[in-house]
Amino acid sequence: MSGALFRNVAADTARLIRRNAAAEIKQLQSRPDFRAPQLLGRAKETGISLPSSPSGLCSSAKVGFVGWYLGMVKSRPVITKSVTSSIIYIAADLSSQIISKKSSESYDMLRTARMGGYGLLVLGPTLHYWFNFMSRLFPKQDLITTFKKMAMGQTIYGQSRA
Repeated sequence: MSGALFRNVAADTARLIRRNAAAEIKQLQSRPDFRAPQLLGRAKETGISLPSSPSGLCSSAKVGFVGWYLGMVKSRPVITKSVTSSIIYIAADLSSQIISKKSSESYDMLRTARMGGYGLLVLGPTLHYWFNFMSRLFPKQDLITTFKKMAMGQTIYGQSRA
């Protein structure tokens, strides 16, 4: 029964994605800055294979939850990153408790609330400012610069959190 339910959900989801993808492609094509032929030509020159289905083209369009999230990061970066960090910390703490919990023990919601508060009030804001600082200090995006950023993070930021 669950297999049939899963197939129905998967088929419905695929149908919705195709319908939304077709509408998004029409919307993109109506924009004056849409340049599909140029993009396809460039992809052929570089040897990049493009998906044959229209749903592959909409993956670069900012839609749905991802588009909303990216808009929030752009408009309210510190709050968005703080809430995201809090949610990740809550999920990590709950999963840790589930894995290590014995059947007779209950969840420690105070511990989970502390972890969420730490992500919300401490880690999210400080990481936002730290990564902005590192991007200004090392503006390049190559391998050596990435290793420099990692070393700085481990020696300075990581040590201040320990």
